[in-house]
Amino acid sequence: MKVCSSSSLVIKAAIYTAIISAVQGDFSTHTTDPSPPSVDKSRHGDFVRFDVAPDTVAVTSSVQVRYRCTRSCRVTLEAVVSTPQTAGQVTFRRTWTQLGRFGKARTRRVQLTLPPAVVYRRDFFVRRPVEVHDAMLRAWLVHLDVHEGNGSRNGVAGYRQSLVGTFKVLRVVPLSERSGQPQTRSVAWGAELLWNLTKDRIEQCSHDSAVVDLLAFPFASTGERYGVIRTLTAFTCAELGSLCLSGAPQSRVTLSVWLYLLNQCGQKLCGIVRHVTEHRTYGAPLLMLNKSGKLVVQVRLVSREEEAFIVHTVLPLLTWIRLDLFIHASVVKLVITDVKPTGGVAETTHLYEFGSSVILNDTSGYFAIGGDVYMPGIHGYYGPIKYYRLGSEKVVNPLSPSRTLSELDRVHRECEETREITDRYLRAVRESRARPANDSCEAYSEGLWRRIAPAKCMQAWSWEQQAKHAAVLQILKTHEEELTSGRWSGERAALHLSQHLFLVATKSLSTAGGPGAGPSPVDLLRLCSCWGHQQASVMLAALHLAGIGLPADQEQGHVHSLMGGAGDNRLDLLHLGYKHMQGLDGFPEDQDVAYGYYANVGQQTSTDRDQVHDSEQSLTEHVHLTHAAELQTQTGEEGDLVQFLRLQAEGGDLEAQKTLARMLFWGSNGVRKDISAALRWYAQSALQMSDAAAMYDYGILLLKGTGMKKNQTLGLKLLKKAADMGSVDALNGLGWYYSAAGQDDRKAVRYFQLAARNGSRDAIFNLGVYHLNGANPDMPSTNETAAFQCFLSAGEQGHVEGAVEAAAQLARGSLAGLARDPAKAVVLLKMVSEKNGHLGFTIREALKAYQQGSLDEALLKYAMLAETGLVVAQFNAAYLCEVLQHASACHWRYHNYSTHNHAPHEAGLLKMGDYYSAGGDMGLYNLAVLTQAGYSVPDSVLEQMQIQPETQLDKRAVVERLLLRCRRFEGKEDDLGPCFLALLGLRLGGAWRAIARSTVQLALASLALTAFVALLLAGLAQSALSHFSSQQSRSQPDQPIGGAGRILLRPAARHGGSPVPSGVDGEVQSNPPHESQNSRWLQEATDVVVTATGVCLCALCMLFASHLL
Repeated sequence: MKVCSSSSLVIKAAIYTAIISAVQGDFSTHTTDPSPPSVDKSRHGDFVRFDVAPDTVAVTSSVQVRYRCTRSCRVTLEAVVSTPQTAGQVTFRRTWTQLGRFGKARTRRVQLTLPPAVVYRRDFFVRRPVEVHDAMLRAWLVHLDVHEGNGSRNGVAGYRQSLVGTFKVLRVVPLSERSGQPQTRSVAWGAELLWNLTKDRIEQCSHDSAVVDLLAFPFASTGERYGVIRTLTAFTCAELGSLCLSGAPQSRVTLSVWLYLLNQCGQKLCGIVRHVTEHRTYGAPLLMLNKSGKLVVQVRLVSREEEAFIVHTVLPLLTWIRLDLFIHASVVKLVITDVKPTGGVAETTHLYEFGSSVILNDTSGYFAIGGDVYMPGIHGYYGPIKYYRLGSEKVVNPLSPSRTLSELDRVHRECEETREITDRYLRAVRESRARPANDSCEAYSEGLWRRIAPAKCMQAWSWEQQAKHAAVLQILKTHEEELTSGRWSGERAALHLSQHLFLVATKSLSTAGGPGAGPSPVDLLRLCSCWGHQQASVMLAALHLAGIGLPADQEQGHVHSLMGGAGDNRLDLLHLGYKHMQGLDGFPEDQDVAYGYYANVGQQTSTDRDQVHDSEQSLTEHVHLTHAAELQTQTGEEGDLVQFLRLQAEGGDLEAQKTLARMLFWGSNGVRKDISAALRWYAQSALQMSDAAAMYDYGILLLKGTGMKKNQTLGLKLLKKAADMGSVDALNGLGWYYSAAGQDDRKAVRYFQLAARNGSRDAIFNLGVYHLNGANPDMPSTNETAAFQCFLSAGEQGHVEGAVEAAAQLARGSLAGLARDPAKAVVLLKMVSEKNGHLGFTIREALKAYQQGSLDEALLKYAMLAETGLVVAQFNAAYLCEVLQHASACHWRYHNYSTHNHAPHEAGLLKMGDYYSAGGDMGLYNLAVLTQAGYSVPDSVLEQMQIQPETQLDKRAVVERLLLRCRRFEGKEDDLGPCFLALLGLRLGGAWRAIARSTVQLALASLALTAFVALLLAGLAQSALSHFSSQQSRSQPDQPIGGAGRILLRPAARHGGSPVPSGVDGEVQSNPPHESQNSRWLQEATDVVVTATGVCLCALCMLFASHLL
């Protein structure tokens, strides 16, 4: 046996260490010179070496490889370079095999070609040269029967597992010493000139901000699986991007978060800020809260292990807290800043070091602020959140907006005191009523204890508290009987009282005289909000933002909006989502934040649809107060429509039975929900076995057992009969039955496919569920892309669950090949969220107030709904504002809001067009011009302007109505506006057409026009004659006394004040007789023409006036 010396062992150990460092050195920036994985020659006689190889890196060179294989083998040749950014980058690879004639050495010549960017300097053809630190050639050999089972391996893995190998280090020319690439092609003169002008320009990185505002406006988190989704893009500047390499020693990030906790985490963990990678694993930073109120920080290390630590500091409630998380390589520091209500600040620092560096890659996946599909969020508020992508030792993240958040803190503390006072009061009242009466028996021990025990003061609060909360105590005392032993008694006594007070406050706000003595309506609404009636919060927000009944106050509007959102109220969530979607009333436009609110409402809408017995839910019916036909359908049980349907249904009319059943089941058309009566009508219509829709409706109710005992036999029979009659919904129902109850996925998928091909949105969604779960027997693998397409198609058709699922994928953008589109996600969710049953019930209450004649109360409720973005509520609120002539000009506010929706109402567009077009008239003027040019106005637009659609047959009548409305906008001070002139021209044209249809009137008008023309000609003739006479008199010279011609009379010269005799010095002037006669004749003719023309024109004006009037 051969024994190796110690020196040879040391050498071999060094060689193997070098190989491992070259292969596994993820952070090395140089290519280490590796020794062969075994020896140049194996014990079987296999070898590989270079006979000819270049010494320097060149674009083209020749490499001659000598090798010997004792069995079937594969030989690989590679060129490897290292740059400042990457190590071991393969730039050339050539592989060949030997399958016969073993044991004999062979030679293979290979043409080595490297990229010009690693050889030449920067020039016209090589725009981005690569700086190379090291380069080498390596070749190795493997036996196919040994390594083929694991597949072909190249690169580092193949080199490490090879049988024999060799390498050669190539000399690298520095970038500054390289030559230019030889020109083998001609360059256009213009391109070469442009290159010469720009080649020496120093390229600068575009502006990349390393500080990201993940959240700039407060976000209300309900403690559920909904939150804000953010994604970051890679730096456009390569130098900045290189600083963020995962696990690099210099990589660091800093995260600063403001929190306000209302309750501790109710789950095992609640998310604060979490980074979810594209592989659906957690990355860094990951900040969570556990059930005990302590922070948990989790990271993923470069060793691919996940580690976490707990900060043993309990976060307080009802206090603004700032968390600053610093991650630098393997060191994590967390600074907790607690802002006390008194203004003081307490700061604690926690430091932890992991065994290896933390992986940081913020461009992978997304950041979840609050909850998401994997984890619920906190219950409270998020303030500003800043993320420093390159780290920062100093954090600049003030609490903003400070006044709003400070007011939010103050209101919450007052509400906490109010709830505490209420609990103490009710507890004291119950305890006092629990004492035995004088005539009741009590145990001897109890009586003895009361006599000898020290007296206790039963006062549950101080005098200061009584003075501060006098109004609350007065209300509690007034309703003491109901709260303790009446209809409101129980654990939710305060909530029942708040519901009553909400109605009282609404009535008070809608009356002109006010509430009288006691708390104001606004104070009552605030008290209701504190006691848990979250609809009071959205009412307060609407009043403050719109300035209805009190001065507009955007700050208070924000506070109450956030409070309602944190209370998980559907209307408040719709309100917040709409404001952030459109960027209204000081809420910044932010589709990601809007998605966080709408996703919650969308999921609640899906859940609420199953609660058919809930009396506070009804269909969302879009009834416009200006549409008489729509109002007639909302008269309720006592209305003519329902009475007629009931009469027809009792007479056996199938359609009446179906319609009446739907009204009673869903509570539509003002009818009170009555499930039992609805089921009777469903049964009568379905058991006739003649209508597919009726059989489907009743069959589904039988299979689900809604309002009655399940009957799968009859239900399945009805569905099959309806499907045979062509009901698409019945096909989907059969698929649902075989999927849920029948446990036959193959048959269920077949029915779903049949229904989906015929347009059933429910069937399309159900197919998406099968794709997502991989439950399709014909396609058992999961297909998330196909599932998303099904969800999106169903959601666009109004399917609630489909919209929720599709919006989640659009918001995250984690599906391969799907671009992130939060704006589209918000539009989908808004569309289905407005079908919520609780929203429909509130709309019904507002309509009921209008039908009862309480217009002010209807305005309050419609304004509250309008703030949620519902178009029909915005239209009705604007209409009521106009009818009531509200001082706040809220009609313009809500007409404007209606135009911001994805499906705006025509009336809002017309109103705002009028408003923004030269004071309100040009919009109608332009519409009149378009109508006169031949364009048709939609009937819906005409109805909104109180123009009957029948007048569309007469374009002139439509134009005249539009110009009359436009004239009202112009006002009295603008008598010669474009609308006035256009209306005058229209009416004059109409009068002339009426005159032209009468022969006598047309003759008279022609005579008047002829006389007018004659008058003009006579006037011109007289002017010409006068001008001719004056010119002739100037052309004749002066003549002596007694001479022929004219005698000129000249002024006498005065001498000494005495006149000179005219016979001696004066001259006499005279006109010829024939000229005087011509002038008199022309004057008389002109007078006659003027008189005749005046008479004719007066007659013509009378004709026009008669037609105009």
